[in-house]
Amino acid sequence: MDELLLDTTYLLPIFGIDVGLEDYDKFTRVLEAYTVLYNPVSLIEAKWIALRLMRRYPEMRKELAGAFISGLKALSSEDRISQVELTDPEVERAADLLLDAGMRDYFDRMIYATAAVRGYQLLTEDDELLKLKVKLRPKEVLSWSQLLRQLPL
Repeated sequence: MDELLLDTTYLLPIFGIDVGLEDYDKFTRVLEAYTVLYNPVSLIEAKWIALRLMRRYPEMRKELAGAFISGLKALSSEDRISQVELTDPEVERAADLLLDAGMRDYFDRMIYATAAVRGYQLLTEDDELLKLKVKLRPKEVLSWSQLLRQLPL
């Protein structure tokens, strides 16, 4: 079974943050077709996004904070999604090369570098990651719509 590393976008619904992906209810098919992975840096990025939403919508603070905790519990109890190692020297070197290539976002660099160094496929909606042309690349870089077309019926 191919290994698929998720960008943070695909974890956000678990934390109660809508990302507006069409046919996201088909995510269970992804869990059946792939070994699904995430880098724990995505948890930090997801919390950062939740905190930003809490500042923008203070009336939703309690709801967002509770949803984040519930999401962590759900993610840790889901056998079909696994956490990879946060980082190691190879991933850090690759992430630094991506900085040299002009990628400023540390979260994106770490996720992309993890997929590239480990030979995973990467699922992302980030245009910069989808179009990135560097020597060290993941096995494949896919968007949600591309992945859906590949899923078995």
